[in-house]
Amino acid sequence: MKLYVNGAQVATSGEQVGSIFSLLTLKCKVLMVGGNALNQNYRGYVEHFSLWRTARSQREILLDMGQAIHRQDTPLPQLVLQDSLLNVKNTWSPMKDGSSPQSKFSYHHGYLLDTSLEPPLCGQTVCDNTDVIASYNKLPSFRRNKIVRYRVVNLYDDKHQNPTVSRQQIEFQHQHLNEAFGRYNITWELEVLEVKNSSLRNRLILANCDISKIGDENCDPECNHTLTGYDGGDCRHVRHTLFNKKKQNGVCDMDCNYERYNFDGGECCNPEITEVTKTCFDPYSPYR
Repeated sequence: MKLYVNGAQVATSGEQVGSIFSLLTLKCKVLMVGGNALNQNYRGYVEHFSLWRTARSQREILLDMGQAIHRQDTPLPQLVLQDSLLNVKNTWSPMKDGSSPQSKFSYHHGYLLDTSLEPPLCGQTVCDNTDVIASYNKLPSFRRNKIVRYRVVNLYDDKHQNPTVSRQQIEFQHQHLNEAFGRYNITWELEVLEVKNSSLRNRLILANCDISKIGDENCDPECNHTLTGYDGGDCRHVRHTLFNKKKQNGVCDMDCNYERYNFDGGECCNPEITEVTKTCFDPYSPYR
């Protein structure tokens, strides 16, 4: 990855190799310009923004800087998105409250165009469909009384103690759901399913992290978690000499708890040596 400022290369990095996102999580990503979710923000002015499918050379970047203004109506096959940011709220969603970022609104036939009812790119449901939303105003039948049935799965330990949430919390939520949706003629019908299983209390479900991905010599971002040993070690660089010093020493060494070292020679999945609920990352171990 290379960083250019005013056409000059000022930094380079070799940490990122290959695709940035996996195919399973690619459709549920958000592009943020001018800051990030950690509230680390850019102070300044962005005149033009272009997103390409391929990396641009330094020569191409210099040409882009000189021709950006003239390319607004010229579609290019490798150009994903191009925006002059003159009408920010027509395309972008501000992530901060207040007067920044400042934007200009466009007028069309006397109406202010600052909102849209387009469905979201990720997690779309029938309730996000603009035709369904508009039909509530046109069709009285859509506003008849409705009942929504939902189930709360409450997890207990084996002795039916220590629930994830109390019965009072469930009833409190149920009451507020009915109060919030009652004005729209929607009533909620509750069912509570109680599951008694202590082992589930010590488990974590990682979305899209299939067992076959752990330790496959590829760093999968969806499996890059402490409870998988950073994708079975695929997302970390470990010195081989370190393992030779610590193997078969009767202790689960987290520095060697990776697939390439057989998860510290099997010691990190041995219940007689370690607390396997916290150290066993082997996807094929019965103690995982």
